[in-house]
Amino acid sequence: MHTRLLRFLATTLLLCGLGLLVSASVGAAPPPPKFWSPARCQRVMLARPLAPPSQVLCVGIGGPSFSRWTSGHRARLYSEFRVFTRYRQTNVRGVGLEPGVVRSFMLATRARPGFTRVVSHWGDQYEGWPADFFRAHRRLLATHATPGRFRSIVAPIAARLTQQKKATGCTGG
Repeated sequence: MHTRLLRFLATTLLLCGLGLLVSASVGAAPPPPKFWSPARCQRVMLARPLAPPSQVLCVGIGGPSFSRWTSGHRARLYSEFRVFTRYRQTNVRGVGLEPGVVRSFMLATRARPGFTRVVSHWGDQYEGWPADFFRAHRRLLATHATPGRFRSIVAPIAARLTQQKKATGCTGG
């Protein structure tokens, strides 16, 4: 009788533990895709819950290991981007002023050495939330920039990056 009770308790504990593991994995947020379009990069940046930028431009970068084609070669997807943002400056009362701060940084859709994890979920990052993306090499490009100045600063840099990416190959879809 005593051994039956122990077997029953051990089986119950095992099944409960497995149930908890399955429910935890089902409730976890799915990992981010490994390759994004530049438009998806911009949507992710603009949808940030805390202080979204007022302007964003994402330029996909990298060669074969950082890009791939969708089926039918309709679009090129990337796992690394050079991102340009403009945040409106605010005054003491928190009211947005039109001129803003222009920054650039590298964004990776998967973990890389030297990149920091960025989690913008409302949950606790130690509870297993996957990173939305990874960021490195943040630079200040300008202050007191209007939307027009943002475009004039970023356009030549983006054109050069686009020319470079056209010269690199890309893996198949």
